[in-house]
Formats: sequence, C-alpha cells, structure tokens
Amino acid sequence: MLTESPAAPVREPVLRFAPEAARPSLAALFEIERELAATARDGLDHAVAHARLDWWDEELERLARAAPRHPATRTLAAAAAAAGRSPPDLRPLLEAARIEVARVAFLDRAELDAYLGHWATAVFGTLALSDVADDPALTAAARRHAATAGPALREIELLALVTRHARAGRVFVPLGDPPAPHAPWTQEPLADAQAAMLRQRLAALTTALRGAAQALPADARPALRSALVWSALGVRTAAACVAALPGLPQPARSGPLRRTLLAWRAALAADRGRLPPGLAA
Repeated sequence: MLTESPAAPVREPVLRFAPEAARPSLAALFEIERELAATARDGLDHAVAHARLDWWDEELERLARAAPRHPATRTLAAAAAAAGRSPPDLRPLLEAARIEVARVAFLDRAELDAYLGHWATAVFGTLALSDVADDPALTAAARRHAATAGPALREIELLALVTRHARAGRVFVPLGDPPAPHAPWTQEPLADAQAAMLRQRLAALTTALRGAAQALPADARPALRSALVWSALGVRTAAACVAALPGLPQPARSGPLRRTLLAWRAALAADRGRLPPGLAA
C-alpha cells in the first residue's frame, strides 16, 4: 500500500481505536492485505508476482477450510473459531489483486464496481463483522453497512492517489469502450475535465459514506466502531482531495496527529451511539 501520503489508505488509526479484543485479528487482516497489494508493486517481476498470487490462492483456500499455515491467516482462523464463526473468506481480495497485477482498464462503471466489491467484501466486510459476536440483527446491519460503505471507502482511497496509480498503469476510473487514453490521469495538476470529474465523484462517495452511517441504528454503532472510524477518515480524505484539486493532497507534518484525533473522536462517538464527525452532516 502507498501509505506515505495523508491521502493514502489509513490502517494504523483504525487498528489503534478498534476494540482491544479485535486488534490481533484486524492486524492480521491488514497484513494479508499488504502482502497481496505487494504483488502489484512497481518493478516486481511478473513471474514473481504470479507465483506469490498462486501461493496466496492456496493459502486463502486453506483459510476457508480452517487449515491455514501463514501466521496471519492462522490468527484469523483462531479468532473466528473462538467467536464460533467460520473463517473469513478473503478469496475476493485475491481477485482484486489479480486485477491490479494485470493493470487492466475498467471499461464501465459495472466493471469498476465489481473490483471495488471484491476488496469491500474481503477487507471492510471482515472488519465490520469483527465485533458483532453472534447477534443476528447486528450481523445483518454490519453486512448492509459494508456493502455500501466498503466500495465507497476503497474508491476514495484509490482516487486520492489517482495520478500515481495511473502512472503505474492502474486507472481507477471507467475509461469507456473502446477505452479513452489514460494519459490525462497521469498529469498533475489534473486538467479541468479530470478535476471536475474527480470532484463530482468524491462528492458522491462522501454522500454514500454518510448515508451508510446514518442508516445504522444507534444501538448498532458501538459494535461497528472500527467501520465508522474508517469511514470518518475516508470522508476527511475526500475533503482533502477536493480542497487540493486540481492537484492532489501532499504530506503534512500535522497529518498523522489530525488523523489520530479524528479517529479518537469517531471511536468515542460510536461508543456513545452517535455518528462520528463528518458522517452526521
């Protein structure tokens, strides 16, 4: 993951303010996500990337059968067994990684949404379900929330680094059929047309995150604290992107502190059954 920018995916504050009992399994989940993201790293030999994907293909199959070998997957399996649940199915995350390695162009919105759904099901969905125990109502609420908030959050993270990804051949916007040139997305600052498109899309994604949060019953918010913290950080990332357009957000010394404060306030609000800052408006 490209984590050096304040606009990049943020995992550490989510983990820090997660319920203590859930932190080992969430740390393991994020480790697996990092391992699979590394297969699409620039400069990695294509054969090596596919060998790593094949290994993880077998390992995630073993996780689904509750017989994993990797320390991170073993942690997830143990946590699921202790909670009386089946191990999480992270195989959709492998499909997302294969798409990233292939550097394919998304021709339409449906293709991009399918890719985002792979990540959301595996990562955000697993996180949302990590602290709902065996409560059927909470489980249903968590699944509904993840189905809407997860893809929106992931898309914000990717659009926050859209030019960097585009330079590596990964363009996370629909290019049409036949695909339009992706070169305009590699330029920084962005041209007016691309900046306007990005501004409009980020506004829609922010609305989706807020709508998903507002749809949660108050009594479900404490159990979905980690998901709400992450969503609050996503709204902040989207706002930073819009403010920086036609450029993209740059690292700032105050970034980590602001993220930590926002995550703390979001966790506190969720524990009290309230919506975190940025998700209520």
